Order: sequence, then structure tokens, then C-alpha cells
Amino acid sequence: MTALTNVNAYTVPKIPADITLKSLFIFGAASYGKSFINEVENPKIYRDHSIKNPKPFCSPNNPQPKALYDHVNGRLSFVASFTGATYERFLYQNERPSSQTSKNSDAVDFKAIVINEVMAAPKKDNPLPYAEYVEIFNASDEAIELGGFYLKDDKKAVKLPGYLMAPEEYVLLVDEDDARDFEPFGNVLALSSWPGYTNSQGEVYICDANKTVIDSLVYSKKSYGSGSKDSDGFSLEVVNPFLSCDQSLLLLASESSKKGTPGKENSVFDTTPDMMGPRVVSATVRDSVNILVTFDETLSSSALSAGWTLNNGLNIIQSSFAEGTTNAVTLTLDRPLEEKIAYEITVGDLYDCAGNGIDPAANSATFQLPSLASGGEILLNELLSNPRSGTPKFVEIYNHSSKYIDLNGWKLANIDDGTIDSRKTISDRAKIIAPFDYLVVTTDIAELSQQYPKGKKEKWMELSSLPSYPIKGGAVILLSPDEKWVERLDYTEKMHHPLIQNPKGISLERFSPEEEGNNPKNWHSAAAAAGYATPGYKNSQHFARDQTNAAISIQPKVFVPEAAGEQPFTTISYQLADAGYLGTLRIFGTDGRLEMTICQNELWGTKGFYTWNGTNEKGRKVRPGYYILLAEFIHPDGQVHQVKETVVVGSKLK
Repeated sequence: MTALTNVNAYTVPKIPADITLKSLFIFGAASYGKSFINEVENPKIYRDHSIKNPKPFCSPNNPQPKALYDHVNGRLSFVASFTGATYERFLYQNERPSSQTSKNSDAVDFKAIVINEVMAAPKKDNPLPYAEYVEIFNASDEAIELGGFYLKDDKKAVKLPGYLMAPEEYVLLVDEDDARDFEPFGNVLALSSWPGYTNSQGEVYICDANKTVIDSLVYSKKSYGSGSKDSDGFSLEVVNPFLSCDQSLLLLASESSKKGTPGKENSVFDTTPDMMGPRVVSATVRDSVNILVTFDETLSSSALSAGWTLNNGLNIIQSSFAEGTTNAVTLTLDRPLEEKIAYEITVGDLYDCAGNGIDPAANSATFQLPSLASGGEILLNELLSNPRSGTPKFVEIYNHSSKYIDLNGWKLANIDDGTIDSRKTISDRAKIIAPFDYLVVTTDIAELSQQYPKGKKEKWMELSSLPSYPIKGGAVILLSPDEKWVERLDYTEKMHHPLIQNPKGISLERFSPEEEGNNPKNWHSAAAAAGYATPGYKNSQHFARDQTNAAISIQPKVFVPEAAGEQPFTTISYQLADAGYLGTLRIFGTDGRLEMTICQNELWGTKGFYTWNGTNEKGRKVRPGYYILLAEFIHPDGQVHQVKETVVVGSKLK
């Protein structure tokens, strides 16, 4: 297992120690009127940010007369206009009154300039120009000189020309070859070269003159949400530019009819106070000394100094955001974890971007160091191949060991033309199955729950599809990641109880985890009392071996073949001191007539079992009453042993 690197694993870049952060926090409703300090200077209480219409810098399309516009060495040079509102802009840029303040790139706070919108995958014939752009927004209260700033991706940095950016002003950064196309959309800053952003994923940075990151965004196809927006020319927009933490996980595809909002307020803009605190989603083991704790939303930097508590005397010596995220924290422990132990971690003093504290009802999680599975420990335990109309099929897996086993990489499959085929990976991430616990794999949890409400949904997981498991019969294959361990079940409808006329909606349950999984006698129909299936919990038909010294035992002594809610068969088990016996089991009526031969001269091991469902040699139900089991087993040295036991076949009351 690859260890997660803990050094410099930050999406929000580190700020040099000599720079003081001044960050805006948007607070939940519970924080109104309160001051909250969390590693920031002069924090501000939530306010309604009205986005001002910035005074436009002149361009060829500006309706104001006498606009000075020129090309200098192939670059667009926006000079000034000397009438109307743009003249005020000219004064703001060049003759600003002494009462107005501005900052140069060396004195800009982290996230004072925000990457507010990114068009990484433009498309021809869309309403917007067929060109990439990055929109930046001044989220501070002061004008900022952009000269000396850099726009960069993960490889290339492009220096920005001089431009004084007013508070709450939008500026579009574009390649100089595309600048004219963007003039109708607002303030444009043409760059002599362009970093170039890939469609599927990328990184966008705004840096000061010292290459210190002021803001960054990491996007991928997932950022666009569902549907085809990732390939249909939509921009990615920030929901709230005034939040102080990284917003890569909060990006949304534009909802504008133009598929983007260059130069103006984002279509997804929302400053509605976040009133919900973050919740722990999971804690998983990355290796013996590193665990990953995942939350349901983006966190502030408080996560790196939060109050983490572990049981079993463990301590945390290092914490960092997991690479590429701000909602998952990697914790390094002071000593290795041990197998077969359930650990628990609890966190306090942790806040999201809005300043909400961790939800006390979801501030902890359990985790375990997984063990490698051995043969006979991860088993097929239940199968529904003939569901009712509208109900999905399911396969249940059982951990028949005292280990915590990771099912990451395990697969379900079937058999096609004699070879393993149609592999479906159960999970491509950590998926721990506890000792003697169950996991149900299906394609629709909601529908399965409607049909089997007694099922334990917390033990269920959903896949987009399962291998083909035909109704009449087929093969279910369970494979370990390296396919070293293979569990197989060849099933048919005939494995159901013979008195069941229609097995639709009835699962097949494994009778004993200790016996061969591909033995038809080890599978039985789920009981009516359990709702005809037991997804996620103990099978209704199960066998716990009696560890007495008796050679032959019958459980139960009385059974009713057709009774709803009762076990409709009995189990005949044997336990011998030595292997190698030849065994024969016959059922006789009290009149001495042979009703059923269970087995004849079969080679026995030291222990095993058979079942009898109350039918005779012709498959018909025997009459209610007493019956005699005659067991005969012959030792390899020729000694013959016989045992007689009584069993009662009951009948339903009319």
C-alpha cells in the first residue's frame, strides 16, 4: 500500500511566515453579532456583499467619445477616455486623490484577489467567444496594482501588465489574440502569452511578484457536475468569492444561458449564510502510521491545528491536507497501528470556511488496520438472482474470520464459455468488512429496501451494474484483487425448496460457512418469516455445528416442510474421530418402508452434514409422523457402525 506524502500536501499554498493573513469569513446564522478569530487578523462578521458595477476602463467598444486605443508592439494598449464616467476611471488610475489607497503586488493579502471564473473548455458556436479566459475579482477593500502579478498553470507563468484594480471589480485575463472578442464583456487585460488550460483537469494560480500564491483553483471533469457540461462549453464559477478558503471543491458549472458570466456577477453567486457545521464522513487507513479523515465539506486551515483525540494511547505527530483536497486531512501517528483492533478518532475545534464548528453529532469515526484475507475467509453467502419485478438482484459477501479485511480491488464476476468473465470491481477505495460481518452488493439500494425492509442498509453498497446472473441458473464468482482466491457458486432454480412453486423474490442462502460453497446441498431458500431474504444480516437458514462427541446428530428433531416462518428441513450432521469412513444415510417409515436415501457409500471426512426436506424418493412430501434415520458408516479397516435416530415430520394446522 502506498503511503501518502505528508510534506507540503496543500491545495491552498503555504504563505510565507512573515506575511499576515487578513481573510474574510462568511458566518452561519448562529454566528451573527459575534467575533470569531481563527488564525486570521481582524476577521469580519458576515455582511451583505453588494457587487458594485466597476467603472470601466476604456476600450474600442466603449461608447464614450475620444477613447484612446492603440496597438503597441502587437499588444492592446488601453489608454484613457477624457469624457464621462471613464474620465473618472482615468483619474482613479493616474491621479487618484491622496485619500484613496492602493496596494502593490508585494503587499497583497492571501485571497485579496480571487480567481472567480475559469473557461477552460470553450466550444465553437456558443454565445461566448471561442477562447479561454480567467476572471479575477478584487475581494478586498482596497485598490490593487496588478503590474507584476502572474497568471500560471502547473508549468507556465505569464506576467500581468500594469492595471489598477478597484475593490469589487472584475477583470478578464485573456490571450492578446482574443482580447477584442471580450471587449463587450467588461474590463480586459490582454496577456502577451497564455498558459493554456486542458479541458479535463487543470490548476489555475494568481501569484504576486514574488511568485507567492494569492489564490488557486484545481478543477476536473467532476467540477462540472453530472451531465455533459464538461464538454459543452460551460465555464466554472465560484459560488462566493468572499470565502477565505480554497474553493476548488465548491466550483459549479455556470447556469447562465450564455454558459458563462465573464465580467459580471457569477450565475451561481450565493452569500447565503452556511449554518451547518462540517461532519466526519470516514476515517481510513493509508498505511500503518497514516490515516485519512474525510469531511463532507471544505475546511478552513483550522483543520491542521484541531483537537484530534485517538483511543488506545495513540498520538498525532503531524497533520496536513491530503493532496488535491481541502476536505480531507492526513494524520501521522506516533506508532504503528495493530491488526484486529477497532480504533476511534474524535475531533474538536475544527471549522469550515464559514466559521461553523464541527457537528458534535458527527465528529468521530472508527477505523482499522486491515489484514490480508486467506482462503475460506471472504465468502459468498446469499444470492437473489430472480427478483420481483422492479427489484434489483443482489449478492451478499460474508467475512468468516476475526480479521478486518479491506475489499478494495475485490471483484464479482461470472462464467462465460468456461472462463471467468464480466469482472465488476466492488470498490476502488478502502472498503473494510468487519469480522463476521456482511456486505451486500446491489444496483439500487432504494428499490431493494422497498422489497426487503428488514435488511440492514448500512451493510449495502451500490454498483452501477452487476455481472449477468440469469434467473434460471448461472455462476457467481468472487475474486480477490490478485485473483489468488476464487469463491464460486454454480446455482440453479432447482436449489430452492421443492415445495416452493414460484421462487421469484426468494434468495438462496448459504447454510454453513464451514462447508464447501459450491455444494448445492449447502444452499437453501430463505425463510418466509425473514421476508424471503436477509440482505446484510444472519441468514434465516444457517447451521452452527454441534461440537459434541456424538457421531450423528439431527437438528431440529421436529420440522414442518411447508410451514411458513419455520425451517422447512432438518440437518443431519456427523463428527468422527478419523477420516476415511464410507457413509450411508437412509430415512425409513415406522412401517419399515424406505422413504429416502440421503447418501450411499460416500467418502466422509471427520465432519460434515446433509439435509432432508421431508420428501421421498419421488420428490413427494411424506406424511406427518415419526421417521427413523439409519446411519451406517464403514471404517477403512472394515469395521461397520450403525446409528439410529428419530425425526418427526410435522404438518400445518388447517
